[in-house]
Amino acid sequence: MNRLRHYPSLIENLPPTWDSFKGHLATDPVSVEDSQANIALNLKKLNAISNVTKKKQAYSPYLLISQLPSTVMPDDIRRLADSKDSIKDIIFHRNQFMEFQNKVTVVFRSATDAVDFITQKYGKFVGGHKLNMTMLDPYNPRDKRSIPPNLRSEPFSGHLVLISGLPAASRPDHLRTEFRRFQLMDTTEAAIIPVPSKRMSSSCQYLIRLSSRSEAFRFVRTYHNTFFQFKEFRKRCPIRTTIIY
Repeated sequence: MNRLRHYPSLIENLPPTWDSFKGHLATDPVSVEDSQANIALNLKKLNAISNVTKKKQAYSPYLLISQLPSTVMPDDIRRLADSKDSIKDIIFHRNQFMEFQNKVTVVFRSATDAVDFITQKYGKFVGGHKLNMTMLDPYNPRDKRSIPPNLRSEPFSGHLVLISGLPAASRPDHLRTEFRRFQLMDTTEAAIIPVPSKRMSSSCQYLIRLSSRSEAFRFVRTYHNTFFQFKEFRKRCPIRTTIIY
C-alpha cells in the first residue's frame, strides 16, 4: 500500500471490484442473446450446419437419417419436428427381402424446414440410438437413389404386415383360409403378396395388406412369435410378423 500512495494514477485506473457489480447484476436482467446457454446453442447449430450441409446443400428439402432402431415408427420421427406439418413424407429404406436398413429419407415441405430440423435435433437419441443426419443433394446421382420418385413411399403405410417363417410350400390360398378372420385390403390375390426369401431358405414370407392400421396391429399381436402349422404339413414353424411403413 505504501507503494501505491506514490502512484495515485494506478489506484484510479484499477478495475472495479465485484462488490461494485452486485447492484447492477441484481437489478438488470442478463439478455438472452448474451446468456451462456444461448451461446452454446448457437455454436451447436453452427457445428451441425457445417457438418451436415456440406457442399452448400442447404437448398435441399431431403434429409437422410440413419442409425435408427429397428422398432422406429413414422410418428417417432414426426414428434422430433417442432411442427408435424413441416414433414411431407417419411420413406423407410428396405432391401429386396423387406428388411429395414435402419435409415429413412425425410421429405420436408421446404429446405428451410430441413435446416431447422438439423440445427435443433442433430445428435439427438431415439430408442438409445444416436441419429446421424445427412443432407441429400437432388442433383447428385449418388444421392438420387435415396430421393423420391426413385424411392417411393408405400401408399398403404402401416396397413402392411410382413409375415416370415412360413413353410416353403405355402400358397396364397392356404393363407387366405388361415387369415379369414381378419379384414384384408380386398378379396383378390393382391392382398397376399409373395416376398423373396434368402437363398437356401427353408421358409417363405408374404406381405399381407389389411384394411386398417388397427387391423394390422391385431394381426401382429395374434401371430408374432407363435407357431404356424397347416393341416397338410406336420412341421410347426415359428413365425414372425412386422408392420411395414
